[in-house]
Amino acid sequence: MVNMSNIFDLVLHEGINTYKTKNSKAAFPKVVKDKKNFQKHKKGAICVTRAKEDLATPFGVKGYVITSKETLLEDCLELSHWNPNVLNYLRYSDKTRRFVKGHEESNLQQINTFVVDIDTKKQSYTEILTAALDHSIGIPTLVLESPKGFQAYFVLEKPLFISNQNDFRGLKVAKRISENIKRSLAGVLQGVDISCNDFGFFRIPNEDNVRWFSEEMVYDFGSLIAWSKRQDDDRGRGLFVLPSQKEALDPTQSEWFQELLATRHVKGGEGQIGRDNLMFTLALACYSAGKGQDETLDLLDEYNSSLAVPIRHSEVRKIVKSAYKGRFKGAHKEYIQQLLEAWGTGKEIAIHNPMGGWYKHKKDREDRVRSHYSEWEEDVLAFIEKAASIDQPIKWSTQTALCEEIGIPRSTFNEVIRKSKHILVKRKGKGRAAQTGLTSIAMLLQCALSCQQQHRTVYIEAIRLFATEPANQLVLRELDYQVERHVAGPYAATINGKNFNSS
Repeated sequence: MVNMSNIFDLVLHEGINTYKTKNSKAAFPKVVKDKKNFQKHKKGAICVTRAKEDLATPFGVKGYVITSKETLLEDCLELSHWNPNVLNYLRYSDKTRRFVKGHEESNLQQINTFVVDIDTKKQSYTEILTAALDHSIGIPTLVLESPKGFQAYFVLEKPLFISNQNDFRGLKVAKRISENIKRSLAGVLQGVDISCNDFGFFRIPNEDNVRWFSEEMVYDFGSLIAWSKRQDDDRGRGLFVLPSQKEALDPTQSEWFQELLATRHVKGGEGQIGRDNLMFTLALACYSAGKGQDETLDLLDEYNSSLAVPIRHSEVRKIVKSAYKGRFKGAHKEYIQQLLEAWGTGKEIAIHNPMGGWYKHKKDREDRVRSHYSEWEEDVLAFIEKAASIDQPIKWSTQTALCEEIGIPRSTFNEVIRKSKHILVKRKGKGRAAQTGLTSIAMLLQCALSCQQQHRTVYIEAIRLFATEPANQLVLRELDYQVERHVAGPYAATINGKNFNSS
């Protein structure tokens, strides 16, 4: 049974009162305590409707205003839509109090959640979960089933309060994040409504339409900004950035970064670490700090112009583009030290690493004779995702045929299978007729997340099959952890090959 009170608490973030201001059924001390809490957290209002048709009438939205969770819990079974992002106030536009006005973005009090509307049921809600996990910001907090599709809620850990300062810059940032979430899912799912109003009306949760709910899956707004910047860089556009206090671990605020940025006499030369290395190091620091590519290009273009011997703008662009290819996590400590020794002022500077580890640059895959192990693993996982399904999560074939379809050398395939923490393998028979079965944590997790008993049965049978291979034990432990983390209720399969529970 879904606890609606928990869902409303998590989504609304105390944006409305807990109890009615009049005629509350709650005990008087609780009502008094809730009124005191009003001083700590500003309260707003939400609008609800009884039918989808009420959202677009000739006279506007036909509905009514709710200012307390108590009323929401009493009425939710009779409601169809709501605005989960709380408004400062709402008014009625007619004397009979049937039509509501004031639900504009400029009237938003706080943003609590991003919602993606999916207008098709060609994919199950479990496919939406895994698509969001693999291709977007992560598993949704809440998935609702509508008559023609699904709606996925990505709830913020803390609400974003909207201000009209700086021309509603916070709202603009939130709208860009919302757009990027929708676009990331539209690339892998059918029916994603890109044009849907970011902070308008959506299906309201009730005991009949909730297909997935996880209180742990909430999102930090700062992390979403950094993720959204990466998405914007891929599309070649900038992001509105909220003015914020720089974190101490931001490498662009470190002493070594400012020291290198202040150099003016640096130049290049054979056998000498110079301009290109210095600018590449600065670009990597910007990348690891989550800055947008355009912002970094502007910074380095200005730096290059200040040099006594600058390089061409096209070369600066190439350096930034190379740093943002995603093949490395940050600048290398040894390069920073060499650059400071060669071009710095000579003072001693501690080099702090905010990433927890410095990563060297590696060539693009097409420039290397041998691909890295992680890239081969991605190829195998992509093949499993394409060849398997929630109904048949195991792909069976000969190892030779599998390697040909994936495009991977046989020896490399065996090495990837041996090392991978995401792939499960089962071999049957001997010789040329031997069959190899492949699946992945993501594929089996879809079965485990499904509400249909047949899929859970498939999941348990697959676990029993793969548990007979000793080499799979590490992957099975990871799968068991994922199931315990994401599957609501008592359902979770142990992976010791003996005890399997389902409900």
